[in-house]
Amino acid sequence: MKSHLGNGVRLVTEKVDGVRSVSLGVAFLTGSRHESKEESGISHLVEHMLFKGTKKRDAFRIAVESDSLGAELNGFTSKEFTYYYARFLDMHLERMWDILSDIVCNPLFRKDELEREKGVVIEEIRSSSDSPEEEVFRQLSECLFPGHPIAYPVAGGEEVVKKLTREDLMNFKERRYCGENAIVAASGRLSNDKLKKLVEGSLQSLSHLKKDAPSPPFPQKIIKGKEKKKKDISQVHVAFGRRTFKYDSPYRYPALVLNTLLGGSMSSRLFQRLREREGLVYSVFSFFQFYIDVGTMGVYLATSPSTKKKAIDLVFEELKKLARDGLVREELANTKEHLKGKLTLELESTVSRMVRILKEEMYLQREVSIDETLEAVDNVSEDDVVSLARELVDIDKFAVSVVEPE
Repeated sequence: MKSHLGNGVRLVTEKVDGVRSVSLGVAFLTGSRHESKEESGISHLVEHMLFKGTKKRDAFRIAVESDSLGAELNGFTSKEFTYYYARFLDMHLERMWDILSDIVCNPLFRKDELEREKGVVIEEIRSSSDSPEEEVFRQLSECLFPGHPIAYPVAGGEEVVKKLTREDLMNFKERRYCGENAIVAASGRLSNDKLKKLVEGSLQSLSHLKKDAPSPPFPQKIIKGKEKKKKDISQVHVAFGRRTFKYDSPYRYPALVLNTLLGGSMSSRLFQRLREREGLVYSVFSFFQFYIDVGTMGVYLATSPSTKKKAIDLVFEELKKLARDGLVREELANTKEHLKGKLTLELESTVSRMVRILKEEMYLQREVSIDETLEAVDNVSEDDVVSLARELVDIDKFAVSVVEPE
């Protein structure tokens, strides 16, 4: 079900029979792509600080109260939204909502807590920087969207985070945490009417959206490649990709099928060729990422320095082979069944269901049933997949990111 508050807050819920849990969250349509270069990482730091104390509860009290309800309480920041959510027994709906709404509406941003939490975030940034897998994807984003906020790392940069002040965080929250930017999503054993009353009693105080400057246009040209050398690693990590299309695109379901067929399962072409037949890699997969106005696709692999060129060549060989020769017998049917199974099994979790209806509202502004999703997958034809592969396999539009041993 879907409903609106007078200040623009949207509420989407899904009642699930046969469970005793509720997954409930508040999302704000703000993330790293909504930041300026001088405040890169502020969305993520705000998310951390909202758990560090309110007018009613300090950080310890927030933890003790949620734990005493047997609840899982957490938050995360992405490029396009920030989410605060909990999973708990249905009998604790009112108490858990009181904690969640208090966190998002009444944070104190105490200076002493802020300085401590900056240290935590900086350690998170350093940990991410130590990971060649994360580094190679950061570089790929910088290649595909040079200078654009969508390429900024979610956690920001260490020097920028150090300089952020309490006033910076309060001003950013006031600007972005507004009614028209808020979506409350819930899935599980719940009453929509009861939750709506709770939301109305708490989030009516959020102001309407204060217009930010429009997002800058994407740069016309990409950077063809970036390389970085790191100590203490033995493998070469490679990610290559290109820009594609947005979430709300007629090509999304053919892309999901193509991704599964190409590198999204153990029987996929890349896994079978590079790992099973050639023994060049332990890890290889393809990916599609959809945003509100753009998307990316690509492939990641890790291999030895001596086999880097061969592994990359084989990936493009498989891409070209698919575009040139099409599918083999039963490949499409098996791929679609694998994808449908994966999509359906994810719905065993109320957290997954909650995130699903949140994204549907965010990107599509409507509810999409699992039956509609499965039917859309079934309707993908061999021609849909092969035509999309032919359109996407343009090597000139690919960027390559490499992190290798020093």
